[in-house]
Amino acid sequence: MVSLGCAKNQVDTEVMLGLLSQQGYKIVNRSEEADIIIINTCGFIGPAKEESIQAIFEQIKYKQQGSCEILIVTGCLGQRYSKELMEEIPEIDAVIGTGNYSKIVDIITEVDEGHHHAYLNNLSTAVEDGLPRMLSTDGITACLKIAEGCDNYCSYCIIPMLRGRFRSRSISSLKREAETLVQNGTRELVIIAQDVSRYGQDSNGEFNLVLLLKELAALPDLKRIRVMYCYPDRITHELIDFIAQEEKVCNYLDIPIQHINQDILSKMNRITDSDQIRALLNNLNKKMPDIILRTSLIVGFPGEGEAEFQELLDFVEEGHFQHIGVFPYSREESTPAAAYANQVDESVKKERRNRLMMVQSKVSKRLRRARQGQKCEVLIEGMESEGLFYGRSYGEAPEVDGLVYVTSPSPLKAGDFVVTKITRIFDYDILGEAYEFSK
Repeated sequence: MVSLGCAKNQVDTEVMLGLLSQQGYKIVNRSEEADIIIINTCGFIGPAKEESIQAIFEQIKYKQQGSCEILIVTGCLGQRYSKELMEEIPEIDAVIGTGNYSKIVDIITEVDEGHHHAYLNNLSTAVEDGLPRMLSTDGITACLKIAEGCDNYCSYCIIPMLRGRFRSRSISSLKREAETLVQNGTRELVIIAQDVSRYGQDSNGEFNLVLLLKELAALPDLKRIRVMYCYPDRITHELIDFIAQEEKVCNYLDIPIQHINQDILSKMNRITDSDQIRALLNNLNKKMPDIILRTSLIVGFPGEGEAEFQELLDFVEEGHFQHIGVFPYSREESTPAAAYANQVDESVKKERRNRLMMVQSKVSKRLRRARQGQKCEVLIEGMESEGLFYGRSYGEAPEVDGLVYVTSPSPLKAGDFVVTKITRIFDYDILGEAYEFSK
């Protein structure tokens, strides 16, 4: 199984692995050993599509050599371009859309019987609960995907077309999955969806994100909960107060704002305006002075001139966010923004991204420097070298943020929580020394 793209896609991969393993399939780590190769693709923006196509052609050679009998493409690229993939790449035996992961075993059986076509399902159907899952990591930190789809319809984004309308999973099913993860050694749960803060708004008021977090925080052996992908317009006072009060929930939020210029936000069809964004950030810092914030920004959106970009640059320099992901605007077919006038040259997009990242690098280092000498609790994930271990504090999300390196005369193991005194700050990582073990 080759898995590309975001953490949400990774969970889909793990569900397919769980279903296959449950039916007796042996999972191998090397393509040359596999009879069946499945590529779970991303198709969100141009670079992701290119990476997915490259991955498909890298796996085709095993089909051509004869070691691979069945080659299947799943995921967002498959949902978006199923017909083109089947017609133009004959080595592909089947394409599975984003609504059909649960049928992976049956589809493999059909392919083995000679049926080669695309399997695309209705993306408005409820999310299936109770599916098995085989983690592709050590499981000390695990993602909990609480919903599927998106209802935001930003003008640049094709996710609603690829994943369908927003559909929440039930609290009971999520609690059962979380209990299983914790029983198998998970210490940190990372809450993900396309729009985590919308959770439950399709339930007619039966549940919401705070109710879910309360249920998860009640799990006795779960140590840490991290909340990602919260749209700013749905970060409520109730949610802020709960995060501030609940010890298990990290004082950390990932809030994709995309821009700060009001004209650009309007063209993006974003709900929150620039004043509301600033008010939210002020409120978060007031309620949680130690909060760590991450965001995503788009540069080079149609109509973004130097003045609009400078406003964004100045905003970033104010130092609201410790972590930022910056993406050049990708002109995606079938989106409203693709037809907008005043498209920005690719060279300008790249130049603006570089300028923004240079500013953010200084901001990030300045904000981390304020933590020097402080103590933080670090979840150990592994050993770098003798006496040097690495992990993450509440301020670093897995994969996207930096690491905390911990020196310790005593051996530490993955899954330990260690109170660490921060001694040195680097561009993206932190060095500290073990101070005491925590529970």
